[in-house]
Amino acid sequence: MSVTNVKAASKTSKAVKTPKKSAQNVAVEQVLANTPVEMVPLSELVHTALNVRKKKPNAEKLQELADSISAVGLLQNLIVYLMPDGLLGVAAGGRRLSALTLLRDAGRVAADHAVPVKKVSEDMAVIISLTENGQRENMHPADQIVAFGQLSATGKSAADIGGMLGYSTKHVLKCLRLAGMAPALLEALAEDTLNLDQLQALSATEDHERQLNVWKNAYGSYRNPDELRREVLRGEVAAEGNGKLAFIGREAYELAGGEFRYDLFTDKGFISDTVLLTTLANQKLTEIAEGIAQAEGWSWSEGRIGSISTYGEDAERYLLLNQPAAAFTEEENARLEELDNQLEALSEQEDSEEADHEALERAAESCQDEMETIEDVAKVRAWSEDVRAHGGVVVSLDGDGIYVRRGVMLRSDVPAVETKAGANETCSSIRTEDETQASAQTKPLSAVLVKSLSSERTLAVQAALAQQPEKALVIFVHDCLKSVFNHRSYSMSTLKVSLHQKTGVMLDNAPTAKDSLAMQSLNAMHATWEAQLPENWDKSWDWLLEWDTQQLIAVMGYCLASTLDGESERLSDKDGKAGKDLEPVEALLDFTLRDWWLPTKANFFGRISKEQISDSLSQAGLEGAGRDVLKLKKGDAAELAEDKIMLTSWVPDCLLPVSETPALPESDTGKPETGTQTTETPSESTDIAA
Repeated sequence: MSVTNVKAASKTSKAVKTPKKSAQNVAVEQVLANTPVEMVPLSELVHTALNVRKKKPNAEKLQELADSISAVGLLQNLIVYLMPDGLLGVAAGGRRLSALTLLRDAGRVAADHAVPVKKVSEDMAVIISLTENGQRENMHPADQIVAFGQLSATGKSAADIGGMLGYSTKHVLKCLRLAGMAPALLEALAEDTLNLDQLQALSATEDHERQLNVWKNAYGSYRNPDELRREVLRGEVAAEGNGKLAFIGREAYELAGGEFRYDLFTDKGFISDTVLLTTLANQKLTEIAEGIAQAEGWSWSEGRIGSISTYGEDAERYLLLNQPAAAFTEEENARLEELDNQLEALSEQEDSEEADHEALERAAESCQDEMETIEDVAKVRAWSEDVRAHGGVVVSLDGDGIYVRRGVMLRSDVPAVETKAGANETCSSIRTEDETQASAQTKPLSAVLVKSLSSERTLAVQAALAQQPEKALVIFVHDCLKSVFNHRSYSMSTLKVSLHQKTGVMLDNAPTAKDSLAMQSLNAMHATWEAQLPENWDKSWDWLLEWDTQQLIAVMGYCLASTLDGESERLSDKDGKAGKDLEPVEALLDFTLRDWWLPTKANFFGRISKEQISDSLSQAGLEGAGRDVLKLKKGDAAELAEDKIMLTSWVPDCLLPVSETPALPESDTGKPETGTQTTETPSESTDIAA
């Protein structure tokens, strides 16, 4: 929402203004009605900073006004106030004073020419200036922002200013927030080299140096408000949907010294100290884990953000024991049977038209909650004292709640426990890498899905490469070297020298990517470059001779990036990757797919089985959600997975590079290609940033 309802060079939306006559207008009318007109010499009148209109008047129109005043006289009095030096500052009527000054300089009126004025207080002068100029459609937003700042400097609150001028308090707060921006940016707004939406985006941070640095280093599509806001907020995390903040509570976070910022223009909050938030969450989880271990008799406990994984370092350190069958007492079995009968009776009552369905639903939920509590107690009781004496409990974050994993063994303790009767029977097998691959072979991804995933990965890398045109040039030159100096090589070029754009093909393969972040970036760059092409540009290249080298490199980088083709119809045989040929480019760009793409119901979860959805969530450290999806219908399971996965940085393993620094493509002979240095990685061969 824009902060001004006056017309400006930038595209703005209208601010909320009360339709009835405002307190401002009433106050102005009363003051002016009770203030007599005085005649003062032109020499005593001066322009003042309190006049909210800062834009210089059009010279031609100003001359027309001067000629009109010379012919028929001044038809409207000026509004002035007494300044400390004894002169009269003009708060309303600045153009008229400029026109009179023109006449004086031309010798058409005398310096002591009598001018009609009304004298008011300094505060009222600002309000009258806002009233007069605010009703004219040409008032610039920069003028209104500065004027609100002047009123605030006199001690008036946002509510006071809004009440006087007829604006909402929130609108005034937005203006005051912008009034505190870096002065150079306010000057840029007044000069129309920066628009209001861009200024609002930069205001997401109060650091003037960062505001200026982001604006100075932004170019092309990176000057759109969304990109500017994202850049100034780099290092901060949105509070909305943040599981750690929900778990800890904003009050506890702020009491510990954490900063919480609220963006007036997006109505969103942001967390500045993510390290503190993580520390607080870990402390709380640790305390909960210690309490459970002490109450239930576990030998050790641990609190951690993510749940224990069945692969990687966790698999090397921990062994997860199977949950033994719940051990119910006779009283618990009797109560469960009683509750089950109650649920059946409640279900029968639901069929009656006269039934209080809300009350019945509450009663049923109460029964189910009690049954779950009894079952939970019985499950805890089932763990033997021997296992508790050697095992531990791990409490981790699950969304904004917790997940308790009992029966966790440290692998270093296993030899001492395996010899004890019964303990070894509870040990669960940990999925090895071989077993994971075997599982993937029994449930392969379809060719259509592999093509779609590899195409989405390609689009993301295209967008990232287009943002670093110098590196696109590096890859292109390398391809040229291969074709000239190693013409016997049968290895494929990374980019297609024929310049056949592949973006459209990727979209055909992956229609779910139409609105992706990658396509938004590519479309914005496409529009920016297209707007710079002259009429009939394709008939001649003479116009390109006027472009500097950086422009040529930048547009060539965009065009070359669109030729990138990482499409594959099946996973690579050795590594099980989709779009594996993209890895060298990703390494060169320091590319992270999660910055551009995330799995959704449409592009991934809705196209795999529930078991695969469950496995995906478990790999992401969301074991609780992984179990939950198995109880749902396929569509609901996919939706749940989409919601939960957004809280993580997980992407399917088939889209991740085998290593962080893959080698450059080699020829079919297995020897490094001519023109490359075998000791360099792509990231070492060039350090040019776009």
